[in-house]
Amino acid sequence: MTLSVHIRKTIGSFCLQADFEAEDGILALLGPSGCGKSMTLKCIAGIGQPDEGFISLNGRVLFDSAKKVNLAPQKRRVGYMFQNYALFPNMTVRKNVLAGMGKKPDPSLADPYLERFQIADYADSLPHELSEGQKQRTAMARIAAQAPDVILLDEPFSALDTVLKWQLEEEMLQVLTQEKKPTIFVSHDIDEVYRMSREVCSMKDGKTLEKIPAEVFFDRLKDGTAGLMPGWRILPPEQADGQDPETASEAGHQIPLATVPEGTR
Repeated sequence: MTLSVHIRKTIGSFCLQADFEAEDGILALLGPSGCGKSMTLKCIAGIGQPDEGFISLNGRVLFDSAKKVNLAPQKRRVGYMFQNYALFPNMTVRKNVLAGMGKKPDPSLADPYLERFQIADYADSLPHELSEGQKQRTAMARIAAQAPDVILLDEPFSALDTVLKWQLEEEMLQVLTQEKKPTIFVSHDIDEVYRMSREVCSMKDGKTLEKIPAEVFFDRLKDGTAGLMPGWRILPPEQADGQDPETASEAGHQIPLATVPEGTR
């Protein structure tokens, strides 16, 4: 299955120019805040509308400005996880999962997803009663229940502490590997991308750059030839030793890849 994105959108002085294709597997859109990553996802999902261009999913046209095609979000078969998970606050976990399954589904249809994502014990809980990890599992269960053709993840780990982040990254990676669908993973965190993605497409000033295999991207980053992320670099061990990952990220630098725990990628 292939997602093709070739769009332009201007808001004030900002111009989004997104051109890439994603096949089954995880493609990371990597870039600093404000470079257009989330706007790109919204255009794919139908929440935002490009000024011009073309979006198709396995040959099915989702948007075509020339032919005036713009499918409604509910017709696109796109699963979208927002940064804050966007759970319905007045609905239980079960009802949130069922919300992805059409009108008035049998409540028992949620059971396999509640079990799969280890939230069956919280089926009758409201979102405000859940931990951040439980909220994320509920959001993933709802996406899986939709049976989407493409999955969009908008910085899904931004609200998590480091230990929980690694745990949920591993869980999400297992789920996405089983789904075998195009997945666009938005992040400004190089370490997340290292652990999660198969391919990387950097964004700079609203424009997507070359899509390359993750291994190639990180080889270029390590030898200083990436030329993709000004202000971002991998710190030598003697400089990074003892740095908190959050502090390193805020400083615009990253801890060395050698410090990534074994088995997380």
